Amino acid sequence: MMVYATRLKRRNLLRMVGLGVLGTTLSACTTPVVKETVVVEKVVTATVAPKAPVELLCYQRNIPQDVVWFKELAESFHEIHPDITVRIEITPDDYNATLQARIASGTAGDLGRNATSWGMTDFALRGLYYALNDYVERDAYDVNVHLASGLYGATADGKLYALPVYGHPGWSCIYYMPELFAEAGIGEPTYDWTYDDMTQAAIALTKDLDGDGKTDQYGIWLAPYWEATLTPMEAFGAWPMNEEGTTALYDDPKAIDAVRWIRDMMQSHKVALPNPSFDSRVELWSSGKVGMVLSGIWENVYLGDYTPEGKTMKLAPGPRGPSGRRGGYAGFNVWPIWRSSKYPDQAWEWMKYLCTKETGIEAFKRVGEPGCRHDVWEDPELTENPLCKPHGELMKTVRHMPIPANGRLREIANPMGQLLSAIWLDELTPEEGCARMQVELQQILDQPRPGL
Repeated sequence: MMVYATRLKRRNLLRMVGLGVLGTTLSACTTPVVKETVVVEKVVTATVAPKAPVELLCYQRNIPQDVVWFKELAESFHEIHPDITVRIEITPDDYNATLQARIASGTAGDLGRNATSWGMTDFALRGLYYALNDYVERDAYDVNVHLASGLYGATADGKLYALPVYGHPGWSCIYYMPELFAEAGIGEPTYDWTYDDMTQAAIALTKDLDGDGKTDQYGIWLAPYWEATLTPMEAFGAWPMNEEGTTALYDDPKAIDAVRWIRDMMQSHKVALPNPSFDSRVELWSSGKVGMVLSGIWENVYLGDYTPEGKTMKLAPGPRGPSGRRGGYAGFNVWPIWRSSKYPDQAWEWMKYLCTKETGIEAFKRVGEPGCRHDVWEDPELTENPLCKPHGELMKTVRHMPIPANGRLREIANPMGQLLSAIWLDELTPEEGCARMQVELQQILDQPRPGL
């Protein structure tokens, strides 16, 4: 079975003028789309809202379509709540560093974009966010409209710190150009594809087009980031840490095999750019010089408008690995309320507005990621859309983001990323790199919980 579609069309103003680093980006196996009852305990945090009109300051990443979309949402929200104005401001590319600086200076505003895969729990455990439990109880808000994995990632110590706004199953599906498959004389990806099938296809698609001994067309683009490695790791039957988030597992031979597969695609088979930049996949795609991109649902926006003339974008589910699973992780974008906010009641109203079914469906069209609600992922607009269906199927099976018991997820990506880069560049063998990641990760997991 193969899933395909022509590229999405959007307004010219939403065409990318710059590309930022995606956050990608929750532990124990779940079935997120299956409805699961979540009980939220009461935590007294809410304050009485002032009666005078207020302005909320909400920070968004510096990605054009995200900013335009949120400004439009702010306008429509103001029509419903004329006493509340939401001002959307852009945070520079080094998002986490900027947030920390603004927290220290007291200029973080009322809400700032974070993600369950960026380490939201770290900020929550430091006491920097409002807990939402009393708001949920006061408004009789049904949290179970949301995917269980999104609530899991937004919870710390039994307290809910955000509603999951929109999300994805990780870097887990194959975007590809069927015309390049036809030119190479090979079949397109199928529902039953394995990692061996994808490897052989990538080899066939890689070409020296002008005979100068250099690769002009790559078979596949693979993300170099720590979060992206979770896809082959799960497919190979491995995971970075145990379900409790206390023990590193990079000494597992299956984890080493998964890392070796990525390294071999970059260095041994030379079918993928070694340690590529995030922008490189769009550059290759727009010039018709890459056959496949193993990535996430956001590519409907990022690659959609850049499919070259005469080429088509199709989508297939990621291949099955030796474990029989496809791999991925459940990641969600969130807008928690800073404890420094003077208007948490109004910020809560804005958060709820971001999480309506209508907003969640429109989010898929505008920013490439659906809202984190059962009725969004189960709506025919998504289930019958060939550029969403494979992702929706994966949302039923992918694991939670691996979150350390001490909440220090935010501290993992940088040291892991540096070691992975050394592996992708062939400066460390997969065995050497995984041995060092085992030590580095365990040191993080052994640290105490963060405090103020």
